[in-house]
Amino acid sequence: MLVADSYDEKKNQTTLTLLPYGNIVFPEKWAKTSYNQVSKQHFFTNNESTTIAVTKNPKDKYPFYKNNQTDNEFVTDFVKWDAEYWQKIGLKVTTVDNQADKGYILWQAKSDEKNVNTIFLFGCKNGFAYNFSGTSEKWTETKIKDFLVRLFNDN
Repeated sequence: MLVADSYDEKKNQTTLTLLPYGNIVFPEKWAKTSYNQVSKQHFFTNNESTTIAVTKNPKDKYPFYKNNQTDNEFVTDFVKWDAEYWQKIGLKVTTVDNQADKGYILWQAKSDEKNVNTIFLFGCKNGFAYNFSGTSEKWTETKIKDFLVRLFNDN
């Protein structure tokens, strides 16, 4: 896979290109900070020290994928599969907004003791699985949730 990221000042948007899968475009300027080879997550930060992670992969690349699975079933299984990991390391996992009928679920992994509060949007459409997450000390949880939903709807 070929990967590139760029910022378009005129459009005030950052584009992550994932050939052959397509692009993920997000509003405003974000700088890529790292890539996790195992999870295929691309991490970005903005000038407010908010961090987002984005992933777009074919659905059939996941171990729980089934041929006849609907997008609704896939996204539900996707959250269950990943939430197990977070629970094993001691974080409390909660569903924030189950919109599986619209292709996505917002959920949260949190631990005050471990100083972790990550909001996720797992989605599925057009044969692709989307894993978006955000964490911030400046943005409210509502702002992160709204940003992730916008990201999913726009991509």
